[in-house]
Amino acid sequence: MASTSPRSLLLLVLAVAVVVSDAQFQLSETFYDATCPQAASIVQQKVDAFVDADRGLAAALMRLHFHDCFVRGCDGSVLLNSTDTMLTEKEALLNKGSLRGFEQIDEIKMELECACPGVVSCADILALVARDATAKVGGTSWPVFLGRIDGGASFADEVNSSLPERTDNFTQLVARFARVGLDARDMIILSGGHSIGQVHCGAFFERLYNFQGLNITDPSMDPEFAAMLKVQCPPTKPFGFMALDATNGTFDSAYYLDLLTNKGLLESDVALLSDPLGVEYAIKAVQDPMAFLNEFGWAMIKMGAIPALEPYGWRKHCAFVEPKY
Repeated sequence: MASTSPRSLLLLVLAVAVVVSDAQFQLSETFYDATCPQAASIVQQKVDAFVDADRGLAAALMRLHFHDCFVRGCDGSVLLNSTDTMLTEKEALLNKGSLRGFEQIDEIKMELECACPGVVSCADILALVARDATAKVGGTSWPVFLGRIDGGASFADEVNSSLPERTDNFTQLVARFARVGLDARDMIILSGGHSIGQVHCGAFFERLYNFQGLNITDPSMDPEFAAMLKVQCPPTKPFGFMALDATNGTFDSAYYLDLLTNKGLLESDVALLSDPLGVEYAIKAVQDPMAFLNEFGWAMIKMGAIPALEPYGWRKHCAFVEPKY
């Protein structure tokens, strides 16, 4: 299949520009040019150092942006600590014990505050970090539109109803993405974020050991792959880890090849191939990996433009909300 044409890329750029300009607060690549021109370079240098020290952080840092934007919009609320009166998103079942990278975000924020006090929002840091972490491990870079306003509230009970779940089928996934203004194609492309990262073995134990409650392995799973998983993830080790695709640590289109060869892990991943659109895109991504890398960037821009539900203002520390006077 031929690579994505310049005209197609131009149409993507124009479509994304419309989405960004329609956001609740108009975002711009040049938002900090006058107030903190070194912001992007500070973030990139820090991310490069973090991922050099721990390559697994790339997936974690990207994931923070996803989990932030799907709950209350892209407002940095996923970073807030709980208080006596507010149990935050960090404590939700889908987040607690699985999200990481908070200390690294705090370190980046501290350096930005030293360079440009009171300027760069926590939500913008998450957007920049997701781009730089992805590019560091093989993805292509993309323009990050800036100017997000941090939220002042975060609620654990909003998370489970907002985030996609590992047991979702195709219809459920489309519905969850539609709630935040993303379409089925966006969902399929952004699912490619599972090109990097790991998952607890227990997340796919039903498919491996008790498919549909029958005490069998999902018959759609490649037998040799299933045998390997049973060695790496015996029933006694639900908290062991398994890479989400065959090229763990490198952002590429191998995730879609795994799906097409019956080597997907999660039910929600395998569900992509239950719809013709998912099959079509998986084949395209395998045949034209560069097109996938480019389209992933544009989908991340679109996701990053999800407006904050209740914008509060700039936060000095990403984990806390300072009172307004």
